[in-house]
Amino acid sequence: MSKIIHLEVLIATPPTSKCEETVKILQEIVHHHPNEARLVVFKRGIDFMPDELRMKEYMTEEDYVPKEPSIQMRQLITKGRAVPTVIVDGVLFSTFDVPNLDEVEAVVQKILLSAGAR
Repeated sequence: MSKIIHLEVLIATPPTSKCEETVKILQEIVHHHPNEARLVVFKRGIDFMPDELRMKEYMTEEDYVPKEPSIQMRQLITKGRAVPTVIVDGVLFSTFDVPNLDEVEAVVQKILLSAGAR
């Protein structure tokens, strides 16, 4: 059984250009590793907000599906972290800046190699 790498990103609502670019990079990683990588996008002002405070004008159908964040993402959302914030397999990867595709790929490859060594 192969390892599933969880990619989580916290973005602004509505998304900034940095947020949109970050999501595209992470989608590219999932495209390269369709059986090993999963992407979950959390939107500030929508996810983990009481229903009456949600920014419904920006919600899509996908936003109504419950999402299960890692402990790290839950803590970052609670603290009001800068966006975009990327967590790769439970570890903070980047915040405020758009991650480099090659750097994300290198981390994913390292995780997959270490999982295969077990």
